[in-house]
Amino acid sequence: MNSGMYASVSGSLAAMQRLDMISNNLANVNTPGYKKDKMSFEGLLAGPVNPPAVPQGKTADPILQKDNIYIDYSAGPVNQSGNPLDLALDGDGFFAVTTPEGTAYTRQGNFRSSADGTLVTVDGYSVQGVGGAAIRIQGSRVEIDAKGAVMVDGAPGGTISIMDFEKPLALTKVGNALFVPADPQAVPQPGKARIQQGHLEGSNVDSISEMVQLIETNRFFEACSKVIKGFDDLAAKAANDLGRV
Repeated sequence: MNSGMYASVSGSLAAMQRLDMISNNLANVNTPGYKKDKMSFEGLLAGPVNPPAVPQGKTADPILQKDNIYIDYSAGPVNQSGNPLDLALDGDGFFAVTTPEGTAYTRQGNFRSSADGTLVTVDGYSVQGVGGAAIRIQGSRVEIDAKGAVMVDGAPGGTISIMDFEKPLALTKVGNALFVPADPQAVPQPGKARIQQGHLEGSNVDSISEMVQLIETNRFFEACSKVIKGFDDLAAKAANDLGRV
């Protein structure tokens, strides 16, 4: 493949991947506790250290595209909701929840009370207390202090577990604002975040910034497509015209 064509195709694939990522971020701009994805690219020249994808001599492969998608864990805006079951974390840490696949972690604090009085997420997953026990909310007045201690009508209802991991965080998204450690052997540690009752952390997606990136990436994709077409037209003209000489 022509080296210029290869570079253009590589750029088009990178742009498509970035468009998918930006679209997903924009779709979750109003999802509480959502953490946006980011992408970085690195162009590498093929050589002994970075060998081409195919054997030398069969095709030109001068550029290797190395992309890196990572999660931005910065906190989203915290707004007062007035709902006593809405909880926001001030500082580093995650709520621990019980899913069918095991324990997952989230910053999404728009909790509710299930039919049996268990504190659950919007997806119905039980919020874990210290030691992994479920939190029972059966009463009319619920008070939760900064350390997660729950009082229901003046009686103790457990303590919400706040967990964290060593930095830099290495987590994987598994669902609606849920995370699990990329390393299954990673051991969580008690988090230092403080709970704000009646508040909710929003998505950390900046819609204006994402829209600007969407436009830039779309224009870059169009430019790469034009370059590809130009190389294709040159190849076709060379084949047709040289064939008549």
